[in-house]
Amino acid sequence: MNKVFAVIAAALLASAPVLAAPPEQAVIPQLLVGTLAGYAGGAAGALALSRLFTIGATGWESLARGIFGAFVGFAGGTIVGSSLGVIAVGSWLGVQGNVGLTFVGAAAGTGAAFGVGIALRIPETILPFAPPVAAAGATAGFNVGARSRERDK
Repeated sequence: MNKVFAVIAAALLASAPVLAAPPEQAVIPQLLVGTLAGYAGGAAGALALSRLFTIGATGWESLARGIFGAFVGFAGGTIVGSSLGVIAVGSWLGVQGNVGLTFVGAAAGTGAAFGVGIALRIPETILPFAPPVAAAGATAGFNVGARSRERDK
């Protein structure tokens, strides 16, 4: 895992001289960081809401609440994490994008992933694919009408 992080960090650092890059050059870094941030946000959200929902419950009720909280937290955390990762990379690379559509795109991507899982009756199997789909939606939303900051001057 450390090697993967090192490769991604090196790729982002190598792209640093391209600040104020055209939006087309920011898409791949946005997808990568958005996906990683989506996984991190999903894990944090699942843990937080799972614990929060089980307060005061015991036995089977605690288990059911914990599972429900984990699903809701994973979905919300994926949306927020992917969106913030895409926005951060876009801003770092000097791209002005559509922040509102970033969150809408991430929500649509997460909803699509969960919808496919529910339709196929495998919602827990589809979970690993939600952050990349959310990052793709967030990247698409961010880059609607995006422009380089340098072009505005």
